[in-house]
Amino acid sequence: MKNNIYFLGPKGTYSEIAANKIIQKLNLDYNLMPISTISKIVDLLENNSSDVAVLPIENSIEGIVRPTIDSLYATNVKIKAQTEISIAHCLFSFCPKEKIKCIVSHPQALAQCQKYILNNFDNEIKLIETTSTAAAVEIVEQNKDSYAAICSKKAGKNLNLIDENIGDIKDNKTRFVFVTKSGFDLPQKNRTSIVFNTKNESGALLKILEIVYKYNLNLIYLESRPSKKVFGEYNFFADIDSGVDSLSMPLGEIEKACNFYKMLGSYPTV
Repeated sequence: MKNNIYFLGPKGTYSEIAANKIIQKLNLDYNLMPISTISKIVDLLENNSSDVAVLPIENSIEGIVRPTIDSLYATNVKIKAQTEISIAHCLFSFCPKEKIKCIVSHPQALAQCQKYILNNFDNEIKLIETTSTAAAVEIVEQNKDSYAAICSKKAGKNLNLIDENIGDIKDNKTRFVFVTKSGFDLPQKNRTSIVFNTKNESGALLKILEIVYKYNLNLIYLESRPSKKVFGEYNFFADIDSGVDSLSMPLGEIEKACNFYKMLGSYPTV
C-alpha cells in the first residue's frame, strides 16, 4: 500500500501542480491526496510519520503563507525540499462576464488580481474567499447563474474561460515546501530555515543580525509573527542561503542568544 502525499485540495490547485513536480523531481511513488486545509494536513503528518505533504509557504506578491509557518513552528514537521511554481490566474464562469455578480477564490488569488477586478467590475461585485482556488470552482459549479472563479487553467477546465493571465503582476510565483515528520534527508542542501524568539531586551534582534554579519551569511528572508503566548512577544522566521553543514558555528551562536530556537529544515531546491 502506498503512503500519502497530501496537498491543499481539491484537485486542480497549484498545490497539486507543485506536488506532481516534486514527485517527478524526487522520483517518488506516493498516493496524491487532496486535503481541505493546511492545519488538517499538518495534523495528518503529526499522526503518521511515513506520510509527506506539499505546502505553500511564500508568494512573490503577497508574501508568507501564515498557516504554513505557524504550523511549522508548533509541530514536529520539517522542511525537506522546496520548489517554485509560476502562478497564472484565470477567470472562469458559466455565465457571460457582464452577468457575474460574485467572484470566489483563495484570499491570496483575490489579492493578486485586485486591479483586474477593479477595472472590470463595479463596486457591487461580491468577493468570496475559499480554502483554495480549486474549491472556488466547486462553488461556481453549484451557482452557475452569477458566480465566477479565479483559478488555474487546469482547475477551471470544466467551466468557460472568461479571461486569462489576469494577475496584477505577471511574474507571479509561489514557493512550496515538501514536508514530513521524519526521513528524507536529501543531499545538496542550499537553504536553511529557522525560527527563534529573542530575549526581551533592547537590541536583542540586532545581536542576531550581528552574528549574521559576522559570518557573512546571506539572510534572504526574515518575518516576525506573534508568539501566541505573550502579547507583544514575537517569533522570527529566517531563511539563510546556505546548507546547514556550513552553519554549525553561526547557528550555535544564534541559539545561545535566543530564548527559543528551532531548526525548521535544511534542504535543496528541486
